[in-house]
Amino acid sequence: MTKHISIVGGAYYEECCYPRRQLFRGSGVRGAVLLSSLDCTVDLNTACGNYTNEFKDLAEHLKFKLSIESKINDISFRYHHPLSAPSIINIPNEHISYDKTVQAESALVFGMLEGRPKVNAGRVVYDPQDGINSTHFSSNGSTATELAIVVSYSEGKKLSGNSSPEDIAHFLLDQPNVVVVIVKCGASGALVATCKTSEWVNAFPTDRVFKIGSGDIFTSTFAYEWLSQGTSPFVASWIASRVTAEYVQTGLDRVTPQRYEELKIEAMDAQASHPNLNFKPIPKTQIYLAGPFFNTAEQWRIDEAKRALEDMGFTVFSPIHEVGEGELYHVAQADLKGLEESGVVLAILDGLDCGTIFEIGYARALQKPVVVIAEHVDPKNLTMISGSHCDVTNDFAAGIYKAGWKVMEEIF
Repeated sequence: MTKHISIVGGAYYEECCYPRRQLFRGSGVRGAVLLSSLDCTVDLNTACGNYTNEFKDLAEHLKFKLSIESKINDISFRYHHPLSAPSIINIPNEHISYDKTVQAESALVFGMLEGRPKVNAGRVVYDPQDGINSTHFSSNGSTATELAIVVSYSEGKKLSGNSSPEDIAHFLLDQPNVVVVIVKCGASGALVATCKTSEWVNAFPTDRVFKIGSGDIFTSTFAYEWLSQGTSPFVASWIASRVTAEYVQTGLDRVTPQRYEELKIEAMDAQASHPNLNFKPIPKTQIYLAGPFFNTAEQWRIDEAKRALEDMGFTVFSPIHEVGEGELYHVAQADLKGLEESGVVLAILDGLDCGTIFEIGYARALQKPVVVIAEHVDPKNLTMISGSHCDVTNDFAAGIYKAGWKVMEEIF
């Protein structure tokens, strides 16, 4: 198999407000960074404007080849937190025109907001990106002898017009030269399908969650294994899932060859322990969202937590949304009823709101699992919380995911 992969993908500036990170990445660059840390030579085809020198320095430092098409405005992504919808600066009104067609034996191709160059390659892994605005690989005249498509559930729905992961995969497998389809379904894992068979791959829970770019890591790892190592698409997907969890945990998009081999072993062990794995729909178990909502910042945080959980498919009971304000006794009884009918409690403890503390204690008295987000709480105020077996984290995104994993424990 080839040890060289041509990458097509975006080169963008990314900023996360909290935890604060500022990076020159984008899908194409992130893929090049990961693959160049392994035994693979990489050339990246992208487009840049004023940030060209920064990306050239990065490529020189990490030893991958960079081919840049000039553009007027660079695109930037700004996230409030790792699970937030980004603000995108300089979204182009029209696609740029590329001077050359990328010719390659093996290629990893990402969708690009400014439009991607045409690719003619033997074997290609294609990740359309861009959610409901996704386009087919061949939409710009690109061709591949063998094509593997990696899509999120929303991208798959857009490209196929179907709702079930299986129907999405079947539709895409009917497209010319498509031999593998992967449909990523969040906490439920990912469906990996070929014309002959299919298999579900588990997600790996983590203690920390830096999700920005996690899809890029999954697709890039799959491409490395399938294109460069000759790994079956099913094993490659398990490895991609495990390496993605490592990225989400550490936030690092480079991995040493030794650590990569350790992650591969863990992935294959997980695959062996889950034979004939089937789709695991997200249970309807209700998550009770406890936390103060008495000023703009507090209400925004509750809204963000609710949106993130619901975007992942979980059912949420938020007192301010479901009950609102009113007569004290009525509100209290309605809130407690919602808590009693919930299977998991997610509590935002910053500010040490007395109502939230009461809800945590009430939930533990009912022996319900409780996940506590305490970003800025003195540890001495957490003695009873931690001592009563609440799962405490100072990572907002991790807390949201931990609550979701608690729900998923019912079927894992």
